[in-house]
Amino acid sequence: MAVKRESLKEKLRVRDKSAMEIHAHYRRIMLDVVSLSKDEVLKRAKWKCPLEGHSKHNGLEHSACYDRLHTQNFGERIGFLDIETTDLNADYGIVTCYCIKDAGSNKIYEDCLTPEDIKKYASKRRDVEPREDTRILESLVKDLKNFDRLVLHYGCGFDIPFLRTRAVICRVPFPTHGFYVMSDTWVMLKKKFKLSRNSLENGCRKLVGTTNKDRLSMSIKHGALRGEKWAIMNMLVHCRKDVIDTEALYNLIHMYSKKTKSLI
Repeated sequence: MAVKRESLKEKLRVRDKSAMEIHAHYRRIMLDVVSLSKDEVLKRAKWKCPLEGHSKHNGLEHSACYDRLHTQNFGERIGFLDIETTDLNADYGIVTCYCIKDAGSNKIYEDCLTPEDIKKYASKRRDVEPREDTRILESLVKDLKNFDRLVLHYGCGFDIPFLRTRAVICRVPFPTHGFYVMSDTWVMLKKKFKLSRNSLENGCRKLVGTTNKDRLSMSIKHGALRGEKWAIMNMLVHCRKDVIDTEALYNLIHMYSKKTKSLI
């Protein structure tokens, strides 16, 4: 009898625990529903999770799956960033322009080199570091404050290290470690896909189906260094096309990767 009583108590304990877990689960669902619009609630209720073993659950019961498999940002301000430079190394080149496309709209935050920037920092001294991009870096740091997450293509290997180096050289306060999180479409292509090249152009051409990518000639880069407006505008247009491509690629492939919390 004692054994049966212990067994009965254990069954009741398991039942009560399960009931509490179910209650807590649906309480979380109700809290989510309260924070959503009517249209969003209906959309989530009709949605069925495509992941294996989740087919009976909708977007309210599996909100984590729904959030991951959709492009909605749910409060996270995402910016698609790209820069153009005159060299691949920050101790030889400078930033000629940048673009940050807002994920929630068609707005692009941008700035570019001007003839005035070049004249201001002109020097005949051989020991003076080039700082013509100082104003651009200050403008960039200001525009970054509009975002929480930055999405780049090969930003971990080029854009962010280049910007940080130029900012230190030009004595411009740059965001410290942990200030922003970053997603990199180059890393996504490298880890989750098998392409001959993981470039932005190839990723968009093969996966998205189209690309806006064009080429920057040496004459354009040299013209930008001389402060020629036609060359600077060519680089800015090229930069705009890159952030548009980055957004298109990210929206297509990001659901195949865990949303990273990589810090710049």
